[in-house]
Amino acid sequence: MTNVTVHRHRTAMVRHTLSQPMSLAVRHGMVRPGVTVFDYGCGQGDDLRALAAAGVEAVGWDPHFAPEAPRHEGEIVNLGFVLNVIEDPVERADALKGAWALATRVLIVSVMIVGAVPVDGLRQFGDGYVTARGTFQKYFQQAELKAMLTLTSGIEPVALAPGIFALFRSPEDEQDFLLDRRRGCRASTSAYRANRPARAAVARPQLADRIASAVDAIANFALERGRLPHPDEMEPGLHDLLAAERVSFARAIEASRDDGIDAGLFAQAATERREDLLVHQALNILNRSRTAARPSPAIVRDIRHHFGSQQQFGEQALEYLHALADPQRTVIAMRRAAASGLGALDEDERLVIDSKRVSELEGVLRCYVGCALYLSGDIEQEHLVRLDPLRRRTTLFPLAGRRQPFPETNISITIDLKRQDFVVRTDSRVLVRKADVFGMARRSRQRSLEEQHRITNGNGEVKVLVRT
Repeated sequence: MTNVTVHRHRTAMVRHTLSQPMSLAVRHGMVRPGVTVFDYGCGQGDDLRALAAAGVEAVGWDPHFAPEAPRHEGEIVNLGFVLNVIEDPVERADALKGAWALATRVLIVSVMIVGAVPVDGLRQFGDGYVTARGTFQKYFQQAELKAMLTLTSGIEPVALAPGIFALFRSPEDEQDFLLDRRRGCRASTSAYRANRPARAAVARPQLADRIASAVDAIANFALERGRLPHPDEMEPGLHDLLAAERVSFARAIEASRDDGIDAGLFAQAATERREDLLVHQALNILNRSRTAARPSPAIVRDIRHHFGSQQQFGEQALEYLHALADPQRTVIAMRRAAASGLGALDEDERLVIDSKRVSELEGVLRCYVGCALYLSGDIEQEHLVRLDPLRRRTTLFPLAGRRQPFPETNISITIDLKRQDFVVRTDSRVLVRKADVFGMARRSRQRSLEEQHRITNGNGEVKVLVRT
């Protein structure tokens, strides 16, 4: 390499919100109050301040902004956009090894990826580029980063998003994370609580009134997992409350069933949990997950309750894989989804759906999307998902101006399941069937605008995304 002075510290951005890797870690429940975080290469410390304000114990080190800060262990270690600014491959590898050594539970690694930004006009330097500001940037291929992480740790990383991976020390933690992610929006119990009518305090039995927080905690658990909790699955504070009130755990369960758990919602939760587990296990088998044989105790209890045995559970999960092996079955499932108002079929009978509605799809389609996200990870921006089972491809389209009548997308992320890789492209398109994709009312103003658009532009009724 020629003699070039690289100013690494100039890549440290000033942020008023969490960085993408930390935002993902918070959304997925890895980072929360009570969990220690160490930021390896913390820059100006904006993530640390935001986390501390939310009650998370977070500290960091940076070679330029905090060189005197100690480097010590954390349950979650963040190596956020550090590797891509180090021009020396040996030093880059040492930084990764150092961060991994400090992570007691999870290491989160993020880099810039090929195609994320244009490199026209940048001067090539080593295996990357020197920018106009005198900084260095290496743009990684997703498979390249994954291989580097695997070689360093001996553990297969989990993709969180393009250019962002997590390395789990514990197989049990990885399995809990994968199950929760594959459950999509149903991982939250807030919708269930919102739909239940408020109970008047005067009408509540005296026992339920005395242990109200325990009743609510047990009900929340039951409506999330479709089964009642084991004592060791509840927080210590709940047991302290029951001990103070001289109420047994079994009696608290009875009070919750009588006063806090709607029978219809409980049955619905059990059905959804069964399907969540089947999709999760099918993807474990398909992706040859090394941690599949090490489910957490909570998942083991779920399996026993909902399936009776591991063998029956495994046999039913294979049925999802058989459906994936037959593209025509997936095509039929996509037609059913579109007919029920979940997305729209385009001119090539590919299903285009809002990413927020993917969790509403039937299991075979959620498996198909899950296979794609196993390679790419999630993208945090609002986006569309296009399923193309005949060509074994899934494409993600980040949206700009979601509230506009005809939202635009400038990038496509095509995930090729045959090649086990993905490509990011500049791909300008307009969503012309927003009403179908987002499931809007038949008489909505949006549908009138779309009808006028079709008449004016002659795009026909089958196209969903039109190139510009």
